[in-house]
Amino acid sequence: MKTEWLEAFHVTAETSSLTKASELLHMTQPALSKQIKNLEQAVGAPLFTRTTSGVSLTPAGEIVFKDGQKILEQLDDMQRKIDQLQGQTSFTLGSWPSVAMSYLPQHFANHPTVGGPELKIKTAHTYIELMAGLEQHQYDAVLLDDRQIEHPYPSTHLYTEPFLLYFHEADERFEGCVDVRFDQIEASSFLSLPIDCDSTNILKAAFAERGATYTVASEMEFGSSVLGFIRAKLGIAILPAIFQDGLPPEVRTLPITGFDVTRELSLVTRDAEHHQTLLRMIGHPRNR
Repeated sequence: MKTEWLEAFHVTAETSSLTKASELLHMTQPALSKQIKNLEQAVGAPLFTRTTSGVSLTPAGEIVFKDGQKILEQLDDMQRKIDQLQGQTSFTLGSWPSVAMSYLPQHFANHPTVGGPELKIKTAHTYIELMAGLEQHQYDAVLLDDRQIEHPYPSTHLYTEPFLLYFHEADERFEGCVDVRFDQIEASSFLSLPIDCDSTNILKAAFAERGATYTVASEMEFGSSVLGFIRAKLGIAILPAIFQDGLPPEVRTLPITGFDVTRELSLVTRDAEHHQTLLRMIGHPRNR
């Protein structure tokens, strides 16, 4: 039995979908199905039942899911102990791109860890991808907004940030303004981060709660692209405050009154001991 079979099985079980699991694992659906088939042959029983909405676990699948998770955790712990013994301790941290580009460099610069654990940073746009990576042992920890997520892992809140309006300084609509009302911009079309990313989902829900629709003029992969378009006078955007770091000189921001919407950031790890180590590396006040 190979660990990659167990990992593929667990992702499929957690998503209840071969399609979603293959996307998260970055493999073709036939390749994923083959790994699950190999695992079924190894244990001698079918593990999934196909349904109209995806797949569900069989009784044997329930056993493999529960016990297999323990096996993966034990293997991960074993590897970490060996790494520590050989002085090769490292952590893989999953994060939103904006946090990886701004928050993390600033905090590591302010709190350098000489001779400490090596940190590898990988990015994803959604909490679904980040939490799946944590559960699949792709990440040791993740940085995300976990307010709406039920999970068993250690979690520490790091900060809360508002959403702001970003616009070009030559935009006459906002000349001399110290803020902007939500009803002044709610009918606008916005330059936007990916339509399914966490920040955009927060905005879509906030607009809907206020009886409005978040309309996208152009969708872009990264915040730097959005700011570049604003710099070229090609639109406006509503983005988290973190994007003010390194802002182009032509781009301005305004708070939005009547739009008390925030994005939170928390550190979530699989292991309590590693949680404290990562908090120290980030320089969180509780661990200085």
